[in-house]
Amino acid sequence: AWRLLYVGLTRARDRLVLCGRIGATTADEKVGGWYAAMRAAFAHATVEPGVRMIQSGGMEIQRFGADPLPLPTSAAVPRVLAPLPAWARGLAPEEPPSRRYASPSQLAEQAFLPAPSPLAQVEGLGRFRRGDLIHRLLQLLPDVPAADRRAAAEGLLAREPDVTEAQRREMIAAAFGVLEDPVFAEVFGPGSRAEAGIAGTSPRLPDGLAVSGRVDRLLVTPERVLVVDYKTNRPAPTSIEAADLAYRIQMSVYAAVLAEVFPGRRIEAALVWTDGPRLMPVPENIVARTLEGLADAH
Repeated sequence: AWRLLYVGLTRARDRLVLCGRIGATTADEKVGGWYAAMRAAFAHATVEPGVRMIQSGGMEIQRFGADPLPLPTSAAVPRVLAPLPAWARGLAPEEPPSRRYASPSQLAEQAFLPAPSPLAQVEGLGRFRRGDLIHRLLQLLPDVPAADRRAAAEGLLAREPDVTEAQRREMIAAAFGVLEDPVFAEVFGPGSRAEAGIAGTSPRLPDGLAVSGRVDRLLVTPERVLVVDYKTNRPAPTSIEAADLAYRIQMSVYAAVLAEVFPGRRIEAALVWTDGPRLMPVPENIVARTLEGLADAH
């Protein structure tokens, strides 16, 4: 139960709502579980000044943190409806019982690569913490009207009490270096999607292996498919050959699976380095060589 509470507290993107359940004859002070734990946390001396009681829908609610603000409305993008493909009306074929699913990151780990220390500091901020915050900016800001993006970025990072003003400026500059660069216009343009799930297999993967993962950005057009992942390493490598093997495995596996999902379309993979910024394509010869190495390893 405590692990599930931890998941809820650490995975909520914008806000988390916790509700308690109480019997008709149970005294309020007898309620346990998550509700009691959060009530005790709200009463802590360092938290209590930021807690207030609000009225919503006829209920009294304790709230900690900034009130949620609605995003400004933007012009609706017309939706183009495609006819339902024939395969969607039939039964899915049975998968071999020996098939195993893995994420591209798990495949990369099997290469026994040295990983950067999670305690390493970048501009005084933990490496992974900085990367997570920049990823969040790049995930959310493309859906905000361009004129409102800087205010939205400031508001988003203002919710992070451990981030200094200098760190906020640096991360916002890194994110907008990508968003405002014409090279990346197509990546964040119409038809592109953030946090797109990809699952499947390919004859180019080891026998019995399928992958399931999530990419930072996916663009699908009638002629091509572009899969993009953000990387915040600094300094960024100068060539794809110098990039970590883990990243090349990740993008090559996605390219192989997408080629099966979208037959006949050109499949392109690229890394976006926020240091620079730089859009770094993963050429087909690198994809082929990486997949051959992955097959040999299995």
